[in-house]
Amino acid sequence: MNIFGSRGSRHIKGHKNLTDQSEVVNFPDVAGLKVYFPTVAPNNSKNELLVKEGDEVKVGTVLMKRTDCDIPIFSSVSGKVVGTERRHNCAAGRPSDHLIIESDGKSLRDEESLTKLDFEKATSEEIIEAIQHAGIVGLGGAGFPTFRKYAGLNCEIESILINGVECEPYLTSDYLFMVEHADEVVKGAELLRRAANAKEAVIAFKVKKDPLPELFEEAIKDFPHVRFVEVPDKYPMGWERTLVKEVFKKKYDWLPSQCGLVVNNSTTAAMVYRALIKGRPITHRIVTVSGDAIKQPMNILAPVGVSASELIEQAGGYIGEEVILQAGGPMTSKAQRTDQFAIQAQMNGLVVLKPLDIKKWAVECLRCGECIIHCPADLQPIEIKLALDAKDWDRLEDLNALDCCDCGLCSWVCPSKVEVSDATSRAKTMLKFQQSRGNTKGTRKK
Repeated sequence: MNIFGSRGSRHIKGHKNLTDQSEVVNFPDVAGLKVYFPTVAPNNSKNELLVKEGDEVKVGTVLMKRTDCDIPIFSSVSGKVVGTERRHNCAAGRPSDHLIIESDGKSLRDEESLTKLDFEKATSEEIIEAIQHAGIVGLGGAGFPTFRKYAGLNCEIESILINGVECEPYLTSDYLFMVEHADEVVKGAELLRRAANAKEAVIAFKVKKDPLPELFEEAIKDFPHVRFVEVPDKYPMGWERTLVKEVFKKKYDWLPSQCGLVVNNSTTAAMVYRALIKGRPITHRIVTVSGDAIKQPMNILAPVGVSASELIEQAGGYIGEEVILQAGGPMTSKAQRTDQFAIQAQMNGLVVLKPLDIKKWAVECLRCGECIIHCPADLQPIEIKLALDAKDWDRLEDLNALDCCDCGLCSWVCPSKVEVSDATSRAKTMLKFQQSRGNTKGTRKK
C-alpha cells in the first residue's frame, strides 16, 4: 500500500449506482397523512410553539421557533394541528414530544411567510437577516443554522466553498439535486458570496460525476465570481477540513473562517436562493433510501416531518426480518432502534443494510497502524480506544480525542475488525462529561 498516497483518506465502494441514475420520486401528499415536528432542537433546547391544537396551517406556515438560535420551522403540508405525540427523535438522540399536522391533501401554500429580496440589489446585511428568518440550516447532515456562519464575521473572507462532494456511500440526494438544479446552486452560492463579501464562490464535487461539469459550466456563465472544481473520489473528502485542504491547501484549528473561508452544502446554497428570492422556505427535501436490505432503492422528494417508515414503505419495504437502519450515511450515522421517527430538514438519507457478524472475524489489535495512517484528523484512534478502556481522561485530552470527526474510516480499514470508531465516539462523550466535572488536567480546579 502507498502510505503517502492514502494518508487521511481512502477510496471506498460507494454503491451509488443503486440510485444515481433514476429520477427523483415525489412522496404523495394525501388527505390524512400525518407529519411530525419535534418540539426540541438537535441540541435538546426547547422550541417555542406558535400554533395550537385545532389551528389550520398551510405549506410554509411557521409552526415553532428554535429558542437556541431564533430560527423558524415551517409546515410541510396544509391541514390541521391535531396534537402532540412522543416519538423517537434521532437528531436529539432521545424520545421527545412532536407536534402533529394532519394533511388535507391540498398542498395549499402560505405565500406570505417569507419576504422576497431583490437578487441584484440585496445587501450583505439583508441576505444574512433573510437567511435567519427563512430558517435555513445545513442540509448535508449537521443542521447547523446557516446564518450563524455569516453573522458577526470578524475576519476577511476570501472564498465561499460549496460542498457538493457527498462522499458517504449510498447517498445521492445532493448529486441528483445538483443535476436537476445546478442554476439554483450557483445563484445560492452567489448570494452567500455577497453575504460574506467574499471574492469568489467555489463549488466542489467529485471527479467523473457527469453531467455536472457541463451543467455547471453553463450555469456559471453569468456569474464571474463563481467557479467549480472537481476533487478526488476519496473518503472523507466531504469533511470540510479535508475539502478545504484539497481545494485551497489550507488548514485551520477551529473554524474555516480562520483561513478566510466559509463552507456550505450545495443543497443548502440552493435553498438560500429559493427562500430569499422565491419566498419558499425548506418544507421538502430529497432523501436517498438505499442499501442492500431495501427492495427498491430510490430518491424521494419528501415533506419534512414525514415518518421514516413511510419512506421505507414507498421504497418497497425491507428485505429480511432483521436489518440495520441508519439515518444518514453508513459511515457516520448510528443505527436506529425504530423507523418511527420524523425526517428532519438536515436528514439526507436512510440506509438499510443486512447485518454482518464481524465478531467472527475479529482478532486482537495487530498494531498495524492502519487507523492512524488513514485518520483525516491526524489522530491515533486505537490509542484513544485504549485510553478510554483505561478511563485515562488526561490521556484522552493529550490525544485530542475531541477532534475526531466520526467519519468511521478507522473501523473501515481495521484488518482486525476492532470497533475503533465506536470507541472514539464514546471517548468524546466521556471526555466532555469528565471535563464538565473538572476531572481532567485541562479543567481540574486548583
